[in-house]
Amino acid sequence: MNDAFLRTGDPDAPVRLLVFPHAGGSASAYLSFVQSLRPGYEALLFELPGRDEGEAAARPKDFEAAVDGLAPGFRAAVDRPCVVFAHSMGALLAHRLVGALPAGQRELIRTVVVSAARSPRSAADIATMPDAPFVARTRASVLADLRRFGGCPPELFEDEQLIDHFVDVLGHDLHLADTYTQGTGCHDGVPYEVWYGTDDTTLDQESLRSWSESTPQSAEPRGFPGAHFYLFEHPGAGAALRELLDGAAGLTNAVKTSDGQLLIE
Repeated sequence: MNDAFLRTGDPDAPVRLLVFPHAGGSASAYLSFVQSLRPGYEALLFELPGRDEGEAAARPKDFEAAVDGLAPGFRAAVDRPCVVFAHSMGALLAHRLVGALPAGQRELIRTVVVSAARSPRSAADIATMPDAPFVARTRASVLADLRRFGGCPPELFEDEQLIDHFVDVLGHDLHLADTYTQGTGCHDGVPYEVWYGTDDTTLDQESLRSWSESTPQSAEPRGFPGAHFYLFEHPGAGAALRELLDGAAGLTNAVKTSDGQLLIE
């Protein structure tokens, strides 16, 4: 493994939850959410580099570089049945990573939940392909996006130094979305669910329904009370995710060998 993720839960669990945060988000932002799930599973919360002060040079230059950087850790994590939960821009990263798995590993992905996310086609249609961050967007427009999407405590906007840092991180992450291409990959046999907040004004139903163009089967979008960050606003999303993890555990008979390896039968 590598340091591209934050690990929590039982490392010997037969099922893993793999989490991909939103643009501007960090792994730690999802820690309390995953820890509120029923014990007995391990969660790996993936994170793009460059979240902290002084790490700007480590940030991926575009979407393809972000995928390449996350791929080794993702492949290493899929050594047992997994449920993927990917929110907003994280859904585009997770979708590409799942599609790049070899067939044997792809079979271990029990469900991919793409949450509050534009479909690959919708994202590709609006990608402007700028040469660098803050070319297609201004710092003022990124700050407006930070307010529009929500999820930040009000006191954040009272600290100029802190808000400048968050605008910088979000601006670089949005550059990944601005340089998105659908790419290639195979998702055959991988069940998808499309989740969203019923009060989320940043998405339209067409951008949710068109996920069916990029998944093996059509998935009817499933709404939960709340806005873009509905998963933190209402317990329904956590309960639904627990059901998926329980289902994944029920689909497998995991046997631990004497050398500590898990055999999936």
